[in-house]
Amino acid sequence: MRRLQIGMWEQFSPDRWEQLAMPLITGMEVCCLPDRAALAQVRDFCRQHGLGYGIHGPVLAEDGYRLPVLNAPAPRQFKEELQYITSEVELASSYDADYILFHYPFYPVFQEPFTPFPRLPDIGHRYSCEQLGRGQFRDISITLFEHLAELQQRFKQRIVLEHDFFGDYGDIVIDAFLAYPEIRFVLDTARLDIARRAFPGFAPYSFMEALAPQIDVVHYSNVRYEGGTFKHHLPVLPEHDEDERFGDAYAYLEYAATRNHQFHVTFEHDASLVSRQELDAIYRRTAALLKEKESLPHSS
Repeated sequence: MRRLQIGMWEQFSPDRWEQLAMPLITGMEVCCLPDRAALAQVRDFCRQHGLGYGIHGPVLAEDGYRLPVLNAPAPRQFKEELQYITSEVELASSYDADYILFHYPFYPVFQEPFTPFPRLPDIGHRYSCEQLGRGQFRDISITLFEHLAELQQRFKQRIVLEHDFFGDYGDIVIDAFLAYPEIRFVLDTARLDIARRAFPGFAPYSFMEALAPQIDVVHYSNVRYEGGTFKHHLPVLPEHDEDERFGDAYAYLEYAATRNHQFHVTFEHDASLVSRQELDAIYRRTAALLKEKESLPHSS
C-alpha cells in the first residue's frame, strides 16, 4: 500500500516523529543510525504503530555518510564495494526494512559541457566520460544489476536505486532497469531538476516516461537557484509552481503519479523551513494529487 513518508536521518526519536508525522504520514525513511539498537527501535516502533520504513544506505553511521562507489572502474575496488553492499543488504533484511536504497551511478558521471554549479560534486567525487568509458559503464551496470538481483533473492530484501547524475549515459541507466525490473527505481525531484539545468540536452520528462513503471519511491523536495548556485532540500510550496527561481518538483510528481499509482513518497526536505501548518498543507496537497491521479487510467 502506498505510503507518505518522512525522512528520519541520523537519529530516530518518538518525539521527532510526533513533530513531523501527521495523520497522512504512514512511514519513514532512515539513514545513518548510530547503532543496531537504534535500528531495532525503528523496527519496533513501526511494528507497534502499523508503519512501514525503508533505509537510505548507509544503514549505520560507523563510517559517516559513505555512499558505495558502485561504478568503480578499478576491478578490485568494484569487488570491495559489492561486498560492502552485501553486508548492508543483509543488515537491512535482518531488521525487516521494506527496502534499502543505494545511489546509482555513484560516483556520478559528468560530460562536458555542463553548468558548473558550486554545489555539484567536485572533480575528486565524480567520473568524467574519459575516466569511465561508455562500454565500461555498460558492463559495470550489467554486473551490478545481476549482483543486486541475486542479493535480493538471497536475503529476501527489496533493493532500490536512486539516480545520481549520469551525463550522456542515461540510456544505459534506463536499459539496466528495464533488463532487471526486480530492481526498482527511486526518482529524486530535486536532482532531476538540477540535471535539467546543469546538463544540456537532458530531458527529464522523457527520462521519467521510460522508467515510470519502475518507480518505487519518489524523493520529494525542491530547489532554489540564485546567484549561480542552488539550495536544495526545500519543502515544495504552491508558490514555487510558477516561479522560475525554483525547480519543477510538483510538476514532476504530477507527471510520475499519472503514470504510476503505486510508489511511495518520501518528503526529503528540511521541515524546519516551514511552519507546522504549512507542513500539514504540503502533506495534504501531495496526498490529494496522488488520490486524483489514482482515479485516472495509467497514461501511456
